[in-house]
Amino acid sequence: MKRKLLSALMCTAMLATALTGCGGGENTTAGGESVQEAGTSGGEAEAATESAEESTETGSAEGKTVVRMTYWNSEDTVAAMLDYLAEAVPDVEIEYLFVDNSNYDTIVDTQLSAGEGPDIICESPGSALKHARLGYLAPLDDLAAKYSDAGTSVYSYDGSVYALPGISWFEGIFFNKRLFEENNIELPKTFDEYIAVCKSFQDLGITPLAAGLKSWEPMLKNSMAFVAAEYLSTEEGKNFGSDYREGKVTLDGTWNPYLEKWSQMIYEGIYTTDMTGVDHDQALEQFAMEDAAMFCSGPWDLDAIMAKNPDLQIDMMPFYGLNESAGWLIGGPGCGFAVNENSANKDAAMKVVAAISTIEGQTALWENNQGGSSYLEGASFDLPEAYNSAATALAAGNVYCPWNEWGTAAPAHEEYGTQMQSYLLGTQDLSTTLQNVDAAVAELLSK
Repeated sequence: MKRKLLSALMCTAMLATALTGCGGGENTTAGGESVQEAGTSGGEAEAATESAEESTETGSAEGKTVVRMTYWNSEDTVAAMLDYLAEAVPDVEIEYLFVDNSNYDTIVDTQLSAGEGPDIICESPGSALKHARLGYLAPLDDLAAKYSDAGTSVYSYDGSVYALPGISWFEGIFFNKRLFEENNIELPKTFDEYIAVCKSFQDLGITPLAAGLKSWEPMLKNSMAFVAAEYLSTEEGKNFGSDYREGKVTLDGTWNPYLEKWSQMIYEGIYTTDMTGVDHDQALEQFAMEDAAMFCSGPWDLDAIMAKNPDLQIDMMPFYGLNESAGWLIGGPGCGFAVNENSANKDAAMKVVAAISTIEGQTALWENNQGGSSYLEGASFDLPEAYNSAATALAAGNVYCPWNEWGTAAPAHEEYGTQMQSYLLGTQDLSTTLQNVDAAVAELLSK
């Protein structure tokens, strides 16, 4: 299958000159990683632009319908899926458009608002809700019925589902099996037991948890996992996300008691102020070289950890609440596949997302995203042994990303992490921390 890859550089230039013609030729990047096509000359970019415009105008190539798919992940993260689609939907040619994550939302928003854009759009939950509300996406309820609610709920708006969940990402707590076994320390099953485990390692002179708190992410995910276990997953808290994105509730006055309990992570010296000078890579190396018993991360770091220490005995446990349970992992759909309501090739695009919504399609998608799981009923994959102790949580579907339900306020999760850093440093109390996040959310909702 011939797949055209338009670089973010070319697409940005196209956006600056005109939004007609290639109404989707600008998009691409990998989960936060910026990847651009190197060495594209002005002549090559012009030729590629003309080719894209021609395929958009005719809607066909070599007798096939051209369907443009845009994603912030590079093509190698979906290579097996694209190969599968070439066989499963032979009358369709996928034109894969990779756009850097830093420009993705702006480019897609601009195109969709002009009634143009790609035929299939990989969406984050927040973007999908925004685009559904504006009428840019086609409802996918029939196909969504094949997926679990855990995967589709974050893409639901006004009673319909507007994107189909991709392979999930998840984060838990990697742990050094040898250090646990040699020191006769049992795996915890509750948050209090986890704190006790950390204190046991401290008593042995072993750092319990390597953490790169120079980044706002670790405290965000660790604390939200506890809130998910204790509140967001309960009957009382299940609607918090939807209420929060509508401005009906606030973090301050709701999350306080849960985060007060979680703050034992700080009070017991598991998270320390000097960790704010440690970055992610330094923490990863500390764990890999067995200078710390645990490290919070996900499948994306497994290869790097093992490359530093191939002899490391590693496993992953979930995060826990106060009561004994399967535990929880922070995570969710890696992206949602949505169909442009205004696409001239909507029928062909629907055939593509229907092919993705099969066990074969999910298997192909998983091939380049091993470590995650599928939300499609009947699709399951064998995880590496490094996730054995998280298997029960994964099987129970206890994988949840709270900010995915914040809608247009989802970007405020970074503010939450940053404010939690200030809380750790003691420059503000918990209530002020949450009020600052609420203020950032209110500003986003007002736009």
